[in-house]
Amino acid sequence: MSRNAVQRIVAGCGALLLCAALIHRYAIRRPPYFAAPETVLDHADVVKHEIRDALVVIPQAEPLLPRGAEVTCFRPKNAQAWNDDAVYLTAVGLLPRQSVLPPWSAGTGRGVEYVIAVGAPFDQPSYAPYAGFRGGWLYKRR
Repeated sequence: MSRNAVQRIVAGCGALLLCAALIHRYAIRRPPYFAAPETVLDHADVVKHEIRDALVVIPQAEPLLPRGAEVTCFRPKNAQAWNDDAVYLTAVGLLPRQSVLPPWSAGTGRGVEYVIAVGAPFDQPSYAPYAGFRGGWLYKRR
């Protein structure tokens, strides 16, 4: 066998190995495989990131919020507010024109004007549903 033939065989085997690795990587990721991701976290890992839903819901709710409005954002636990730091801090970054308060402020007597509930409904008698989105709801204080 000539030296050129050996080089071609090695290069072809290397290319096949890289193609197999790429196919395996795409197979373990979530679809859509060849579409632009909806969020920056969609194709980052094989498991769903905890703030992915917040990155979808908050931009949908933002146009409905007046400038300077007091708002909080969390994933309701047992239909109640809890200290959900990951989603709350995501809202702080995505809502620069509003005053974003911690999630526990929704359960106080005074409350906040708006609540963005991610993933599950928020069951609080002092808040009425204002708008629904794919993956979340916006509530307004009564």
